[in-house]
Amino acid sequence: MNPDMTEGDAAGHELAAMLPRVAAAVAACARAGSAATRAPLDLEAVDLLDHYRTGEHAPSDVIEQCRVALGRPDRGPAPDGLGAIWTVADDAELAAAGAIADARWRNGTARPLEGLPILVKDLLDTAGMRTTGGSAWLADRVPADDAVVVAAVRAAGAVVIAKSATYELGCGDEDMAFGRAANPWDRRCTTGGSSAGSAAGLAARLAPLALGTDTGGSIRIPSSYCGVVGLKPTLGRLSCRGLVGLAPTLDTPGPMARSAADLALLFGVLSATAPARPLTSLSGVRIGVARRWFCDVLDTSVASAFTAALALFAELGATLVEIDIPQVEHGAPLSWLITMYEAAQTYADAPRDQLTPAFRGRLEVGGRVAADTYAAALAARRSLAVTVTRAIAGCDVVVVPGAVSTAPHLDDLTRPVAGVAVTWPDVTARTMAIWNVTGLPSLSVPVGFADGLPIGMQIAGRANTDETLIAVAAAYQAATTHHLHAPSVAPAASPTTSTPRQD
Repeated sequence: MNPDMTEGDAAGHELAAMLPRVAAAVAACARAGSAATRAPLDLEAVDLLDHYRTGEHAPSDVIEQCRVALGRPDRGPAPDGLGAIWTVADDAELAAAGAIADARWRNGTARPLEGLPILVKDLLDTAGMRTTGGSAWLADRVPADDAVVVAAVRAAGAVVIAKSATYELGCGDEDMAFGRAANPWDRRCTTGGSSAGSAAGLAARLAPLALGTDTGGSIRIPSSYCGVVGLKPTLGRLSCRGLVGLAPTLDTPGPMARSAADLALLFGVLSATAPARPLTSLSGVRIGVARRWFCDVLDTSVASAFTAALALFAELGATLVEIDIPQVEHGAPLSWLITMYEAAQTYADAPRDQLTPAFRGRLEVGGRVAADTYAAALAARRSLAVTVTRAIAGCDVVVVPGAVSTAPHLDDLTRPVAGVAVTWPDVTARTMAIWNVTGLPSLSVPVGFADGLPIGMQIAGRANTDETLIAVAAAYQAATTHHLHAPSVAPAASPTTSTPRQD
């Protein structure tokens, strides 16, 4: 002991050094204990695979439980009461998939996702299964082929159980053609868009895995609002073939799950790479903390949760580096203009009378953007990508808040945040769109709750460091239990909806 240090000081230092290990032990024991007692649909994907491996659960039984939980939207409100699911796979197909998965686990030929139920956002094609894009215009559309990312998860043994709700064509609003998806933590609140159903379904334990898409925050916004984990990959890492697209230079599919460990498993399959290996320590990891713009307009609860997350990173051994990202405030307007212009081109021939008012209005806005203005925005985007990449070059990852508030009530979507009057894009995309317009990866991870609603944080980084982001998120979750919480309120009755036919 240092001769100048009192016994109390020494004990304090020992306690401080022990705290990260205690936090990790508490979280690990909580997961282990709950995994042993939770129902199959409450388990994370990695735990469910362990149960399949030991024979504690059979995939066919789990898939049947999913089918019952999902109900039949064509025969009335689903038991979940959320409106998160629009189309459920055919009973016979689900039974056959369960039987195949059972046999593969018995004979030792199980694939990486064997028998895991997965939800697929209704913007991604599923062969022989309705894919509407969330639009009445496409209500009867049944594609012949899977989207590339859907084909990848099927080839790995996952079972597509349902198509999940989305804002119309990825850019509508809460007035969804086939019914609103309610937030499972509080059904008076928005789920966020546009991967609304995927996030709500995960949080409500309808499935352990999901696929979403992200053009301006559409995976991370609902992930933040619903307390799940969602990755917007590096632009180009995953194929967009088979995606009912919106803005071709911004669109990307991406994985969603309840934990970073599950996200690593799913992204490994989607990207045909080895799953991100969890970090046992954050010692030596440089985490850039970007505050300007990202922290200027935040609810107090979000700011407090973000500060607490930073403190935990430091306790886990990471080196926190304060950084400034020049011109970050230009990300959202550039993303918005490019999206509107490209959407207007993509859907120039869409029948306007079959579109929702919100989406129709955005096409009108995009149609008024001049071609030279769009070209200038693309040039500015390229310059901004260089600027942001240089600003974060010395960091392994960058952390910023997720959504600037918890999920707003549906009747107050543009409530002031931190006393500042904001528009809906400001509420949802303020901290998100910069990563879309620069093409850099970003994921949302839950970091706390306020008044019963989840709070998210983003972990972002340089191009093609997606696996590093996931690994850092996994290290954070190894020392926390936010992602283990589940909505406890019984489902409310679904509002009257117009639902596509059942396959």
